[in-house]
Amino acid sequence: MFTFTSPGIKIDTSYNTGKGPPTFRIHGQMHHLIGSLLPMPNNSPKFAQLYIYDTKNEINNRLSQNPMHDMLHEQIIIAIKNMLDHQNHYAQKFRMARDKLQSAALPDLKIKLISQRQTDERLYNLPTTTEVATLIVGDEHSADKRDIIIEKQFGLLKRIHELHLAYLPLQYPLLYPKGEDVTLHEYFCYRLQSRTNETQTILHSRRLFQQWIVDGYCMIESQKLNYVRQHQQKLRVDKYINLSVSNDHPETLGRGKGKRIILPSSFVGSQRYMEQLYFDGMTICGHLGFPDLFLTITCNPTWPEIQRKVTQSNVTPHNCLDIITQVFKIKLNQLMNDLKHGNIFGNIIGCK
Repeated sequence: MFTFTSPGIKIDTSYNTGKGPPTFRIHGQMHHLIGSLLPMPNNSPKFAQLYIYDTKNEINNRLSQNPMHDMLHEQIIIAIKNMLDHQNHYAQKFRMARDKLQSAALPDLKIKLISQRQTDERLYNLPTTTEVATLIVGDEHSADKRDIIIEKQFGLLKRIHELHLAYLPLQYPLLYPKGEDVTLHEYFCYRLQSRTNETQTILHSRRLFQQWIVDGYCMIESQKLNYVRQHQQKLRVDKYINLSVSNDHPETLGRGKGKRIILPSSFVGSQRYMEQLYFDGMTICGHLGFPDLFLTITCNPTWPEIQRKVTQSNVTPHNCLDIITQVFKIKLNQLMNDLKHGNIFGNIIGCK
C-alpha cells in the first residue's frame, strides 16, 4: 500500500493453497520497477504515484489497492502516511514534486534517484534529504548510468538496478521508514541476527520477511556476479586454454560468440564449484575406499530450541526462518564434531 516500486516478477501462489507453511516462490529474475510521476490518462494511480496524484483522496486510493480493504483501519493508514511524510526522505521528495506540479510553474519535471552519493567519513551517518534524490527541470545529461530518472508522465516502467542504494527502501518503506541506505552482505548478516536491545521489525514481518530474504539473496548474488564480470583478468580466466580454444573454433558463427564470462570454482553453485566438490569426493574414495556411512539430517520445527524462541517472539516457526536456520546449523556442526572427534564409530580415516 505504501511501496514506491513494484516487484517485476511473477509470484507463484499455487503453493499456498494447503495448510502448510506459506512459501514465497517466484518465476523469472527478481527485480523492481517504477513508473512515471503521474498515471497515464484513464488509469488509476499506483505505487509512487499515490504520493503525488490526487492526494486529496489519497487514503481511499491506497485502500482501493488492497483487496482486503474492509479489514483495514483507516486511522492506522493515516498515521503511517504522516510518519512517512515526516521521516522518509523519498516520500518528502515525492511530496515536493507534487507541490511543484500543482503550482503549474514547472511543466517538465523529473525526479532523479541518485545511485552514488557523497557522504562524510563517518560510516553510519544518515544521508540528508538533498542527497537521496533531485528534482530536475528540463533535460538531464549528467546522470550516472544507475541513476533512476522518473519522468512526469510515461507509459513504460523503468527497472531499478539491484545494486542501487534505493533498491530496498523504495520497495519496503515500512521496514526502512527513514529511507536509509543499505549495503549488502554484511548488512543482511547483521539484520538477520536477533538482538534484545533493538527493535526487530524485519524479523517479525512474517511473509514480507520471506520476500525480503529472497530480495537480499538476489542482490548479493548480483553483486558477486558483477565483481566476477569486472575482474576477469584478475581471476586469470585466460588460463583456461580449453575454453579459449572452444570459443575460437573456426566453425563457430561470429554472431553466436558474444563475450564469455568465466565463473571461478569459488562461486557457490556454479558448475565448476559442483564439479570440484565431486572430484574431491571421488579422490577421497579412490584413496581411502568407498564410504561406510551416509547420513542425512533434516530440521524439525518442534525442536525445543526453536519453540522456546518463537514463543518469546509470539510468532510461528515458519515465520522465523532465521531461527530455524541457525538452530539447524548449530546441530549440524555438533553432529559433525561428534562423528569426527567423538569416536562414536571409532577413528575416522576420511570424511567429506
